[in-house]
Amino acid sequence: MAMHRLAHFSADRSPMTPTDRIASAAQRLAHDSAAVDTLEASFTKLLKEPHRERFRKVNLRSPAMQRVAAVGGAMEILHATGWEHAPHGHLLLNTLEPRLIEAATAALQKVQASHPGYLRDREGRRAGAARARESAEAAAADLARRQHFASMLPAEPAEGAAGAAAICVHLGGEKKVWRRFDSNIDTLKDLVHWVSSLEGAPPSPRLVNVTQSPSLPLDKERQAGLSLHHLDLWPCGHVKLVECA
Repeated sequence: MAMHRLAHFSADRSPMTPTDRIASAAQRLAHDSAAVDTLEASFTKLLKEPHRERFRKVNLRSPAMQRVAAVGGAMEILHATGWEHAPHGHLLLNTLEPRLIEAATAALQKVQASHPGYLRDREGRRAGAARARESAEAAAADLARRQHFASMLPAEPAEGAAGAAAICVHLGGEKKVWRRFDSNIDTLKDLVHWVSSLEGAPPSPRLVNVTQSPSLPLDKERQAGLSLHHLDLWPCGHVKLVECA
């Protein structure tokens, strides 16, 4: 009985082979799809061109590899396939064993094909990337819209110029923006264009003249051609953004 226990203990303590370590590391990596994809791509390139120096060197100081190396299982799979630490923060593959690289590639591809953790993380990353693209596209469209309205603005009079009107638009909360206009020439339409060019303003703003009480709504359709002087927004006027049309 004692001999049986000793044999069982020895079997449990037997060291892992490189292939075992590779399989174990691939499973540990599975929850991070980006790390799995990066390493699988690197091993695949190495198998195709095993003698290219760039595929046998890893710069651990690069932002991409710093991120990968921080994932549990990444350094283990690299060490198990023969990568060794070198000066200046690099790993080098001095001795290439194709069977180990093939084993690592196969293990990572198996994770990519069926591991629930990998598939869940990959889907989450794709959804996040899609949201980021949509946000970037919306921001670019908003910038283009605001630049369009800004391109239609009249020149801003110099401070203290005759007939200049200083207009303050209240965009909500504590945010206020000032600009000067020629009160005799520039119109409500010019004022609306200016507000539409401001970050945070809606594409079709509705404005209220709050210079005096009671406040007066500004009708951008019927009053579009009226001068700011005519609208009592001179020499200083305040307008408030109230809603989208």
